[in-house]
Amino acid sequence: MTLYRHFPSKEALFEGLVTAMCEYMREGLENAPSPALDKAVADRLAEELRAFTAALIDPDALALYRVIVADGWRSPDLARIFDQSGMCVIRRRIAEILEAGGVPTNRTTQVAGDVVAIALGDAYQHAVLGIVEEGDGEAFARQIDAAVKYGLSRRA
Repeated sequence: MTLYRHFPSKEALFEGLVTAMCEYMREGLENAPSPALDKAVADRLAEELRAFTAALIDPDALALYRVIVADGWRSPDLARIFDQSGMCVIRRRIAEILEAGGVPTNRTTQVAGDVVAIALGDAYQHAVLGIVEEGDGEAFARQIDAAVKYGLSRRA
């Protein structure tokens, strides 16, 4: 019995694999423990961002991202599935923390997107490109600190 009995084409097999990997990633992010509510908002935000960046630089997550970047233009639905499985989940979680920290509700989605982008920064681009340098961990830490400061500076 071959895989093609379950998948009518190479494209369908690829779509099934990517969809399954995205679902696995989404479930992991959605079910990840939230930082304790008794912690300061800045600490909760930093903890969430550290966990997220650690998940994104996992070799399997990097491989999936590379595949989506390389082939997403051919399969826009897969690119949307990927976006919904990772970035949308973390932006929602970050927005909840920002709102609890006093960022106005009507701005939390935008600010959460900015915070995630700042936290990932150049260090994530290097990871995606396979560039490993001494101090990468410190680069993420600096970017996360900057992201937390930015996010909390947007309070009402």
